[in-house]
Amino acid sequence: MASNPSALIEINGELGDNFEDLITRCEKYKQVLQNRKHDITQKINSQVVGPNSNMVKTLNKVHEERDRIVSLRKEVELLKSKYARFKKETESIRTIFQKLIEDLKYNCNRMIYFTCLRCINSRSNKIRTDLMSKRDSEAIKSYKILCELSFALSTSPCKHLISYITRVINYWHCVLEKCYSEDFEIILKQMNWPFTMNEITDNAKLNNFKQQFQRLANMLIKVQLPSHCSKDDHSEFDEQTSQLLEHYSHVSMPIIMILVPFRKRFFYHFTGKKQTNKPDKPEWFLSRVLSWIRDYRTFVVDWLGPVYTENGKRPIDSQHDFITGLLQFVVVKLDSDLSHFQLEDVVFSHIVDETLAFEHELRKVYNYPNDYPSVTEVLTQAQIFFKWINMERKYAHIKMDEILQNKEQWKILIYDSQYCMTVCADSFLTLLNTMSDRYSILRQPRHKLQFLKLQTDLLEEFRQNIVDEEIESNEYLSEMLCTLHYISYTLYNWGTNMHFLSLLNYKCELENEVRNRSESEFTEVLDTADTVFDDSIRLYNLGIDNLLNCLTENIMTKIKYISKQYKRDRWHIMETLVDENKYSITDSGWMMYETFTENLNTLNKSLPTSLFNKCWPILATKMSTFLFNDILLANMFNRGGAQHLLCDVRYKLLPIISKYTTKPSIYIERLLEACRVLNFEPNFKPVILKRNEVSEILLRRIEHGNVLELE
Repeated sequence: MASNPSALIEINGELGDNFEDLITRCEKYKQVLQNRKHDITQKINSQVVGPNSNMVKTLNKVHEERDRIVSLRKEVELLKSKYARFKKETESIRTIFQKLIEDLKYNCNRMIYFTCLRCINSRSNKIRTDLMSKRDSEAIKSYKILCELSFALSTSPCKHLISYITRVINYWHCVLEKCYSEDFEIILKQMNWPFTMNEITDNAKLNNFKQQFQRLANMLIKVQLPSHCSKDDHSEFDEQTSQLLEHYSHVSMPIIMILVPFRKRFFYHFTGKKQTNKPDKPEWFLSRVLSWIRDYRTFVVDWLGPVYTENGKRPIDSQHDFITGLLQFVVVKLDSDLSHFQLEDVVFSHIVDETLAFEHELRKVYNYPNDYPSVTEVLTQAQIFFKWINMERKYAHIKMDEILQNKEQWKILIYDSQYCMTVCADSFLTLLNTMSDRYSILRQPRHKLQFLKLQTDLLEEFRQNIVDEEIESNEYLSEMLCTLHYISYTLYNWGTNMHFLSLLNYKCELENEVRNRSESEFTEVLDTADTVFDDSIRLYNLGIDNLLNCLTENIMTKIKYISKQYKRDRWHIMETLVDENKYSITDSGWMMYETFTENLNTLNKSLPTSLFNKCWPILATKMSTFLFNDILLANMFNRGGAQHLLCDVRYKLLPIISKYTTKPSIYIERLLEACRVLNFEPNFKPVILKRNEVSEILLRRIEHGNVLELE
């Protein structure tokens, strides 16, 4: 009853506080409660047991649904049996209809097959008739229909039909091409192609041939073999060169024909025993090709641009095809020279340099598209690429040695609040940046990743060289710190540009692919890397931490040497301070604190802000530890000595540190607590110091009696 206060209040209200006739009133109230219980029981029974109860209604619905399900199952079984009988009865009819359908399909395919044959033959005959009647446009129209039919049949299982139409198309292609190419050659001869620059400016003379030139060029483009029928013929070259030239097959026939005299000149001057064929002078033939592009690209766009437009292309595509056609000569020449001079490092390196410069000029000056064939495909052949990347590594190591042996390697070039750039850092980053510019034009990300691996290897070797030099000499520690810090800062900025972000994306995809191949089930790999240089940045930051530690240790060595007198001072017999306001720093400690101040000021001037903000807390902490271990715990103190040490810390060390932070006590809190314990400050309880440390500090006082309660 006591656990239900509301019931207790109700009972007290009913019975009252009069003890007379209490038993009678209790009996009446009991009867009231029993009546109430009976009413509640009746209500519950009416809901659960009676004919109108909710429970009974729910049970009835469940029985009805059950009966309905049973009925549906019987209907399903009946339908299954009917379907089985129907299937058995119609089995023979279905077999007959299936055979009829197969026969119909076979006959339809035969009809289509013969229709295609008839179409091929009729179009072939029409081409022959149109050519005899000089109806060129009609002949080309029939040829295009044959090409479209060939494309439609390219996925057909009728191999003989495909072979037949391909032979027909190749036959008429040869006939039509020969017919129009002969006329095109005549026009080119009449134009005196390739003409000089003076003749190009003589528009009146050339314009007489322009209409006929464009008509024949249009015909030649239209009669080109479709891509699914074309067969590149590079039988004059070896297998390796032929594979390289497969990417150059999309050049149009008019471009091929106007390139014929250039081809003859190129291979005449730059192959064989001609004086102009010097492998160590690749710039000769590359500059010749660039001069042809410069001189004739305007003519090509003006004369062939409208023809390209009529055939569904852009006018600028004619210039791109012209460049691609010239690049075929360059590819053949480069492949030959690089293969023959792999063992001659100087010649090989010079050819690679000139090839990359050539590719850069094509893209920057002539806007040669990235998705068109590139001469860099010669450089990325397995054996050539292996040689190239080894040469890059070799010359990078030579350059790194020169950088590190430079007498002015630690000279500061730029001082900024964010970084300090040394000659050493600038030269090394220039080396890496030049390498990035060289390989950034490569097409395949996997080749770029190999160069990226070389760059990260060079970064680690450079870091290790600086660390080794620090071990040998501590003369330029600040400059070494600035060098590592600037390289780390620059790497982070590089990692956010598009070139390295795309490499990061490809690298993550490659790692995911490798991970998925090595596991039976797909496992999602979370790409947590921010840049491709994350590992290098982490190692450089570790190197910075190590150098910071060495730098602060060197400073502390100086401070410890100067502090000999301070350490040996007579702390146990010093006079007691009556007024702290009249306090002056301990004479023996003046030079030590001044040295500490001067070194902090020097670091502040020589290090960038971010480095200095990491350096001074380390130095402050080491200074605090030194005073705690080598001064406080190494001496005995009377009251005056304890006061002097506390005042030295409060009024000299703290102001020095407060120049760089608003909360200097954080960095020497342990020392401050120790000094206050040493001074027997009343009601002071240390937070950082341990019990055994407090006990040891108290033993440093000569006076007996400890007011600190050690809990």
